[in-house]
Amino acid sequence: MLLEKIAELEAKVIECGQALGEATDQSSETWHDNATYDVARMNFEITARELQKLMEVRNSAQIIQPAPDMAEQVILGSIVTILNEKTGETQRVKITGDTAR
Repeated sequence: MLLEKIAELEAKVIECGQALGEATDQSSETWHDNATYDVARMNFEITARELQKLMEVRNSAQIIQPAPDMAEQVILGSIVTILNEKTGETQRVKITGDTAR
């Protein structure tokens, strides 16, 4: 899911960059008086920031294998405790059928 969202945002960044380039050619006004340019630039910056955040998550993610003696399985409806190793904070969450966006 994370990798799919990253790929989607990479494509959107390219699309926003193209729209930004087109906005500079579509007006006889200067770039700072061009509302189309301003919107395209804002969309590009927002999308690029979101992509950067997800790439940081991907790059810092670590797959942790459960201990061999763990008999429990995490299934829909399970409540699990998540440990943030950087901060030491824990969070209890219920596994549901909803997907993160």
